[in-house]
Amino acid sequence: MGFVAKPTLLRILDRLGALATLLLPLFLVHWRGIAEGCLDGLAVGFLLRSALTRDWSWCRQGFVWPALVWWGWLLLCSLPRQLPVPAEATASLTQALLAIRFPLAAFALAFWTLQKSWTRTRCRRLIVACVLYLGGQMLLQAVTGHNLFGNPRFGDGTLTGPYDKPRVSAPFALLGLPAALFVGALLGERVKRSWQKALVTGATLLPVLGLLVLAGQRMSLATFLLGTGVCALVLPSLRRPSLALLVVSPALIGMLAFASPEAFGHLVTKTQTQLAHFASSPYGQIYNRAAVMIEAHPAMGLGDDAFRHYCRSEEFLRPGPSHLQPDGGGVSVCVQHTHNHVLEAATNSGFPGAALFVVMIGSWWLALGRTARRQVALCAAHIGWRVGLFGAAVLHEWPLSSQSAFLNMSLGGIAFLLLGAGLAEAVRDLKADRPDDGETARGALTLSQPPHG
Repeated sequence: MGFVAKPTLLRILDRLGALATLLLPLFLVHWRGIAEGCLDGLAVGFLLRSALTRDWSWCRQGFVWPALVWWGWLLLCSLPRQLPVPAEATASLTQALLAIRFPLAAFALAFWTLQKSWTRTRCRRLIVACVLYLGGQMLLQAVTGHNLFGNPRFGDGTLTGPYDKPRVSAPFALLGLPAALFVGALLGERVKRSWQKALVTGATLLPVLGLLVLAGQRMSLATFLLGTGVCALVLPSLRRPSLALLVVSPALIGMLAFASPEAFGHLVTKTQTQLAHFASSPYGQIYNRAAVMIEAHPAMGLGDDAFRHYCRSEEFLRPGPSHLQPDGGGVSVCVQHTHNHVLEAATNSGFPGAALFVVMIGSWWLALGRTARRQVALCAAHIGWRVGLFGAAVLHEWPLSSQSAFLNMSLGGIAFLLLGAGLAEAVRDLKADRPDDGETARGALTLSQPPHG
């Protein structure tokens, strides 16, 4: 009975995992609560499948164990340090316990669900469809003043896309880079000359760039250009289109002054002001408060989600490095997160935690970078997809940028979806290189093999 039941359970898990994978990109765009359920289901299903197959070899992969070490240190730093245990400490420990579900979901995609070619193909198509949907909503709002749901531009002139607040630019840039490179390479297969291929690739990247300019969000625009440049370093055929985008960007921004003066003011004028007076800007004050918190607790930080829980504590209401205000900006500085992932890691788990976080991100970049450079026996569209996923990872985790919380929904979910897609390619390379060499390669194959009854 048990021999029959176990393969059946594995088949059910495989089907549920595939369904969660295909639903994830759709619900990351809308109804992110359902997307979080899909993400959690992938993480739990992956652990259950590993237990049923008694295969935990994936934990030893070079892009997996740094995440487990980072999580272990975060848990240690989030343990209550006083009695009675305050509510903030309980919430911090709970959040730390659940933090691993995001990386686990990415590993589930990499080792499990996206090892099936039909799941990979459909997931990629859904990602491209999401980019078209987000871009269409942005264009509609830019032209008519309202999106499909009747929401107007935001008060400062920036685009909201399908939402009621201006949070469309970051996911659009993140999803748009790999999608545009994939579609551009796919269309480029129909032409023969190299300059024609470069022209087609540039033509698919340009609408993404143009809509990001229209959206008026400076960080998404800057990181998209950065990500495109990173991709060009890996893919020589992308260098001319990337340079062309960089050259045309100032012209597009200049045109924005006439098309949408309010968005131009947010994109250019406000940026100039904040850079010139960064320490007194909202971002500078947030970073200053984070520095005060890190200085007070450099070894172990204050536990997960520290900035949200402890920013208002009186011990941190002091000038800090900026020395602008005696109270460092007071409680008005206190928002939900530090707007920078490295600072977030340091406030949560001290300098060791920040170092472990950097190592974890570096291990992902290294794996994705190696996969992006592997271009032998692959079609142009597949190469473009791999390179775009690497660029998206760098775009999202660039340390000198303002970012949403590391584990937030939906932007964090989108980042881990793309991470899982990229790591799935890395696992496929492991299979190709070492199909019969040791436990590592065999383990990479195990979780994606169909169960045998």
